[in-house]
Amino acid sequence: MYIHRALEKKIAPFIKRRETLSIIGPRQAGKTTFIKSIASELEKRNKKVKFITFEKRGDLELFQNSIEDFKDLISEYQYVIIDEFQYAKDGGQKLKYLYDTTRVKFIISGSSSLELTFQTGKYMVGRMLDFQLLPFSFREFLSFQDKELYRLLERRVNTDSFLDFDIKNGFGEQINKRLVEKLEKYVIYGGYPAVALSTTEQEKKKTLAGIAENYLLKDIKGLLNLATEDKLVKLSKFLALQIGNMIKYEELSSASGLSYKETLKHLNILEKTFIMKLIKPYFTNKRTELTKNPKSYFMDLGLRNFLIDDFRALRARNDAGAVMENYAYNLLQSLDITSGLKYWRTKSKAEVDFIIERQRNIYPIEVKYVSKKIIGKSFYSFIDKFKPKIGIILTKDYLGEEKIKNTKVKFIPLSYF
Repeated sequence: MYIHRALEKKIAPFIKRRETLSIIGPRQAGKTTFIKSIASELEKRNKKVKFITFEKRGDLELFQNSIEDFKDLISEYQYVIIDEFQYAKDGGQKLKYLYDTTRVKFIISGSSSLELTFQTGKYMVGRMLDFQLLPFSFREFLSFQDKELYRLLERRVNTDSFLDFDIKNGFGEQINKRLVEKLEKYVIYGGYPAVALSTTEQEKKKTLAGIAENYLLKDIKGLLNLATEDKLVKLSKFLALQIGNMIKYEELSSASGLSYKETLKHLNILEKTFIMKLIKPYFTNKRTELTKNPKSYFMDLGLRNFLIDDFRALRARNDAGAVMENYAYNLLQSLDITSGLKYWRTKSKAEVDFIIERQRNIYPIEVKYVSKKIIGKSFYSFIDKFKPKIGIILTKDYLGEEKIKNTKVKFIPLSYF
């Protein structure tokens, strides 16, 4: 069963363009299935398509050892789709040569942004467009878990209108309740396709264990050239307990047994392989941002819950607030909002969860996972200091709007996007 992905709509306008398309994301996020679907759709339009995976040694060796023979092989095709491109040595340099000397449209995929965006990207400047395919978003999860709710959301709530969401498009109490129930199931096991499509809790846990052991341990251990993964596991588990909090490098170093320099290196690899992300604080003085401690979030909550061995329902957990704040980060990631994402914290510890900078406007976003209107002192402080036009409070199921001075504050249930 193929689950349609939101990325299909984003990538569609670029299929006919000349640039190479790069699909990056974590292992097991569905990249191979996604690009095979692209190949199938192109073939239905009578396009000549060649699908290659560099997991096959013969294809990889041909590309690496005899680029002219590879060129001869693919030159008759209109589209060449290459999976697991990160395995190619000097892949970017060779891909540039093929791009410049053929009329073939290339689509490549890989599971590490280190290889595809840096090693390959530096040769393909102006020739390549990057897209991320992450684990299922909540809406993608709904598309096969509750088709009725999914169709309702698709009709009423446009994911492109997050900052401009019209409260009039909200739902009533019963629909909100159903959405909450589905969202709270989703955040426990996350969005890795093989996990989300598993039917029992035992299957979901077993599948998550396989992803963690074969991906987190095996792949990242290889990237870091580690003899043992013990310190990597300790670091990952400590980060899993710290979601939504400012990280202190000294604490991470002490908890994992890594030196300060090695801690930074491990964090970089965890980010580049889509395990977790760091966001910086918001300051009007940009130099200050570079020196301040970031906050960390996991790209998939199922993997995070596996690391701390806690799959209890949200109502039974004392980290429910942190889980939903992490979900809010993942939501913003799926909406392509995270490029300008920060958090705000003052010396007096006033804090707003997320700050979006867009076209010289700033938008404070706070997560209050409750069923009533709550505006914290920190949110008031931010409005008073920066005077944003719009502020957003993401709630459990409360929907509303209020004017604070000249700022329109919207209360939007987290499950709407």
